[in-house]
Amino acid sequence: MTRWGFAFLALWATGCLTVDSFFFQPSTPTDGYDFESGTDGDLDGSLTDPHPSTIDAAHRTEGFEDTPHGRVHWVFARQDGPADAVLYSHGNADHLGRYWDRVERLYALGVHVLIYDYPGYGLSEGEPSEEGTFDAAQVALERLAGQPDVERVFLYGYSLGGAPTYEMAARSERGDAPTIEAVISEAAWCSVEDLLQDGAQVNVPGHYATRLHMDSCARVAELERTPLLLMHGTEDGTITVRHMDLLVRSADGLEVRAERVEGATHNDLPNVAADYDDWVRAHLAR
Repeated sequence: MTRWGFAFLALWATGCLTVDSFFFQPSTPTDGYDFESGTDGDLDGSLTDPHPSTIDAAHRTEGFEDTPHGRVHWVFARQDGPADAVLYSHGNADHLGRYWDRVERLYALGVHVLIYDYPGYGLSEGEPSEEGTFDAAQVALERLAGQPDVERVFLYGYSLGGAPTYEMAARSERGDAPTIEAVISEAAWCSVEDLLQDGAQVNVPGHYATRLHMDSCARVAELERTPLLLMHGTEDGTITVRHMDLLVRSADGLEVRAERVEGATHNDLPNVAADYDDWVRAHLAR
């Protein structure tokens, strides 16, 4: 049973039928971000290996964008000269400082990268919510698309970040968001209802347990031309690999590459997958 299933059953047993708080677990940096002294990356799963940023201050820009849910904080890692760009939507717990090593990993492939925090996370204002998360992704995408020297824009969503990633892909195809080239997702879920059904082992519709939808499978089904790269660890105990299969099934008619990474858990896929850089690089170069 996944941790989402345990959460559902615990709340169901106590008569509390909402698990919304489990989907949003924000944190804030105590004294802001100090990229020179070090940020705590999560790729080793320990959050105990701070290191000075490999992206120097001359190549970092940060700012805020206003949304109806509060100001959204973003950090842009800029390459020298024209290059493709990645909008990185991070996972549930923690803030962008804890995902900075993932930004560094993508930046090393020669692309611009913009990462942002959802409302209530990091230096972003407001309270976490589904609409707030999507609005944050929208303004971050608009900011990235407007940056000088950005050629093509790609979306990358990790875990919770898969939901705003697929939402933006659908909006882009509808003309409601800037044009994007392709999507990469890692350890993403199909929908909140499927995530709850994974571990609940009782036939209870998701709307009884949460007000959230975040239905990425439905958004994927709307796509007609966006290529997808999906990656998921076989030992992921947080979001099971079944979700990747459901997303692939929803992507009928699309160009899809799906990679099951043997032995990878929820946090360590880029380190466990020997071909991770090659998969991402090939998708960016398509």
